[in-house]
Amino acid sequence: MTRTMIIDPPNGQIPLQEWAIEKRQEIMANQDNLEHLDPRVKCLPAALPRGNLPVGYNSYQFMQVPGAVIILYEWNHHTRYIPLDDSSHVSSDIQLGMGDSRGHWEGDTLVVETTNFNRLTSLRGSTSNARLIERFRRVDAETIGYQFTVEDPDTWPQPWTAQVELTKNDEPLYEYACHEGNYGMLNLMLSARAEDRKQEATKSQ
Repeated sequence: MTRTMIIDPPNGQIPLQEWAIEKRQEIMANQDNLEHLDPRVKCLPAALPRGNLPVGYNSYQFMQVPGAVIILYEWNHHTRYIPLDDSSHVSSDIQLGMGDSRGHWEGDTLVVETTNFNRLTSLRGSTSNARLIERFRRVDAETIGYQFTVEDPDTWPQPWTAQVELTKNDEPLYEYACHEGNYGMLNLMLSARAEDRKQEATKSQ
């Protein structure tokens, strides 16, 4: 398992606005509520920057084509298309599950800016105004140094930055079928409703 390290703030903790702390507590206390379920349980793109972050138990494939970089994700079988043609972001009226990415090279580092995130796949209450800056740099033949900074004044009082090393492997990308084998969401809902009925029965006695 690759571990992500928060390097700013220095205390290693993600700063949150007071309302975002309360929202997170609400979400954690209501994990059996469909609205608060992790987007990945609902087969949606994972939240910023988790869904964009190429780490985890599964594999990712980087592809360079003329004018763009493409990242294929084994998890939920998502694809990120990152233009390198200096084009502008799409209209602010358009919000996407993994956001709208635009990249450029700074020396040997690929810098990617992503905006236009959808609130349905937000991270800890982040808004559609969130902005993600990612930096990919080839450290050696086997390693890519990855760093990202997230900013959203509506959610975090200051930007925060994390980094991780991505290690090459020779494993293939496997087909990912989410809804076909997605018993997690169904079981969570069934058990929660069973608990509701149990509490109602106790009250009526």
